[in-house]
Amino acid sequence: MLKNKLKTGDIVEILHPSEIAKTLNSNGTLDNLPFMDEMIQYCGKKFKISYRIEKTCVECMIADDTIVDVMREFPNDDVVALENLRCIGSSHGGCQTGCLIFWKEAWLRKIDDELFKDLYINEKDEKKLRSKLKAKDNNGKYFCQATQLASSTKYISQKDRFAKLIQETLAGNIKIKLALKSAIYPKIRSFNPASFIKGQLKKTPTETLHLQPGELVEVKSYDEILKTLDEKGQNRGLKFYYGMKNHCGKKLKVRNRLDRMINEATGEMMETKNTVILEGVVCDYEYRLYGCPRLRFQIWREIWLKRVDSI
Repeated sequence: MLKNKLKTGDIVEILHPSEIAKTLNSNGTLDNLPFMDEMIQYCGKKFKISYRIEKTCVECMIADDTIVDVMREFPNDDVVALENLRCIGSSHGGCQTGCLIFWKEAWLRKIDDELFKDLYINEKDEKKLRSKLKAKDNNGKYFCQATQLASSTKYISQKDRFAKLIQETLAGNIKIKLALKSAIYPKIRSFNPASFIKGQLKKTPTETLHLQPGELVEVKSYDEILKTLDEKGQNRGLKFYYGMKNHCGKKLKVRNRLDRMINEATGEMMETKNTVILEGVVCDYEYRLYGCPRLRFQIWREIWLKRVDSI
């Protein structure tokens, strides 16, 4: 096990497809974590390690078909993130959620930045690697890093979560101020009824803006958004999370439309309407569950936004 071999800030080369292929089993995975077709384009190129993935939140289905987020860790502590590289979903039904890609240390090689030149990758080697990968399982469900997170990670106790938070802080992955918020924020929320958002509607409305990437929008006021939610704090099944309140009144750009997304817990493709992702607006789990590095994009109904002309 190459524990802590690579560190935040290290420059690494993503291995040649032929080298990657040797690390994978018949399912195209290493320790149950898939190497995805969308990752091949980065083979032979150099990137900086953004941070080590000490732990991650995972969407799991519980007995009553409710999806919950739980904190888990990779067993060998050998996963990192590279410069915010995200999945484009091209081989997974056009999924548009833009998940952060996880990289096993076995797929990377530390290099001298000044001496490195991008490797030449031929189509034959790409094709050979691609033949080992799969986008769906035997049941026709989508097979990707997000859907396999539960099987590629293990449970982490509350005590170990706190220990990892200290470790991440000492390593410089998390600033002290953020670490303190991560530790106390869940406790504060549990005593604050206002943090549990609830609307009053039985049937929630929709609005069509036909927003496109690059357009400027303003997030409506919290009171306006509250009027679009049901008693579960949802609009047509999509929850408006407490952390999203921080963006009310802000002007932001549309990153992409969200018409198709894979359900992480079930592996099924979900069709969505009048929904977008905003540039740089990610989930607030850095303040919850003792911090999470996935930086998942928050999902916005168009009815929560209004088009504006300029900042």
